[in-house]
Amino acid sequence: MRMLYVIAYLAIEIGAFVAMAHFLGFAWAVLITLFAVFAGFVLLQRQGRKVFGELQKASRNEVDPRGPLTDTALLAASSLLMVIPGVVSTVLGLVLLAPPVRRVLRPVVVAAGAKRFAASMDRVGVYATRGMYGRGTVIDGTVVDTDDTVVTTPASDLGYRGLPRGH
Repeated sequence: MRMLYVIAYLAIEIGAFVAMAHFLGFAWAVLITLFAVFAGFVLLQRQGRKVFGELQKASRNEVDPRGPLTDTALLAASSLLMVIPGVVSTVLGLVLLAPPVRRVLRPVVVAAGAKRFAASMDRVGVYATRGMYGRGTVIDGTVVDTDDTVVTTPASDLGYRGLPRGH
C-alpha cells in the first residue's frame, strides 16, 4: 500500500513538472521550482522564529501551549514537504506555512497525536482504552461489610502484578 502512495506521488510530481515545462519551457520550470524551494526556506525561517518564540512564551506560561505545539508539528511537516523535491510538495509545504491554514488544521493534528499516543501506550502495556490494568481499577484496602465483618484483600490476591514491563 505504501508503494502505491510513492508511485502516486511520483506520478503527480512528474506530471506537474512536465505540464509546467510544456507550458512555460524547461528552463522556466526549473527556475520556478528552485525559486519555490528558496522562497519556502525563507518563509520557513520566518515562521519558525515566530513559532519558537511562541513555544518560549508557552514554556513561561504566558500563552496556552496547545497552539504552539501543534504549530511546531505542522511546521515540521511543512519543512519536510519543502525539502522533498517537487513542485506539488513545495506548494503544499508553502500552504502549510500560512497561519490560517495551521489554525484550521490544529484539531486534526491534536486528534492524530492523541490517537498515536494511545496506540503507543497500548504497545508498551498501559492500556488507555480498557483501564489502567485491563480489568478495571484495583484498590488495595479494607472492606467493612454491613454485618460488621472486616475483609482485608491485598491487591496481590486479586492478580495485580504491577505495571507491565516493556519487552
